[in-house]
Amino acid sequence: MSSSHDLKSDQLPLNAGVRVLAQNEDGLLALDKPAGVRSHPNTADADKRALLLADYDLEEECYTWIDAERVPQRAWLLNRLDSPTSGVILLGLNPEISHIVKQEFTTHKVNKIYYALVRGIPVNSVGTWSDQLSKRVQRGQRLIKNLQQVPAKARFQTIKSPTGGFPITLMKLMPVTGRTHQLRVQCKKHGLPIVGDRTYGSFSFNREVSMHTGVKRLLLHSAETHLHYAYKGKIRDFVAKSELPEEFAAVLNYRPGLRHGQVAKPVRPVLAGRRFKQ
Repeated sequence: MSSSHDLKSDQLPLNAGVRVLAQNEDGLLALDKPAGVRSHPNTADADKRALLLADYDLEEECYTWIDAERVPQRAWLLNRLDSPTSGVILLGLNPEISHIVKQEFTTHKVNKIYYALVRGIPVNSVGTWSDQLSKRVQRGQRLIKNLQQVPAKARFQTIKSPTGGFPITLMKLMPVTGRTHQLRVQCKKHGLPIVGDRTYGSFSFNREVSMHTGVKRLLLHSAETHLHYAYKGKIRDFVAKSELPEEFAAVLNYRPGLRHGQVAKPVRPVLAGRRFKQ
């Protein structure tokens, strides 16, 4: 099968709404994933709801397809986002760079920044959460819950709590570990469920937000990924950034008594967040 090292970003079979954020000469690529799009299909077949409209090798963790010139192509998935989460996700276009970046993730050397709208106001404006989370284990056809406890660590920072609107806070979250659903579970454990979370959130509050703003999605966004790595004798620096989706501002700007979509004072959460050190 051909290497995809020379593959151009406009040759990728991107799903609707998925766009390229950054790409370098090593074959490392960052995509902007919309909410509702899967990181990969759950089977080997192509999935119309997945990141790429291509088949997926579950063992190799890579997308496979035949390009317009009948040449086999591959793209390795380097990290995952939950389907309801939007933002930066990485692909590797050759096995060498894919292995290197996966090792960076394994050793917790990749810096990731998320933004979340949570219900409530944190007691501390900055800090670190260190928790033990339950891990589910699959044994054959059986899913065993709470069999194992794994450590989860994330740093947090309060960005903005609106006055006169919903009792919510825009938070900056920086995971140190990378557990399944980690940020969603940790927010719940600390009494700050993420708005729109249908698994770990406040269902009654989600309904209230949806009724007044029309926003139904999980308000968790992977805004920035930054890593250093060595490749072919050179040190590389790779940064990919994704702007906050408009649904965040719609919920932050809501004020009772105003018409749907009308705001008293516009809030620009991304710009506000950039004033803080990362």
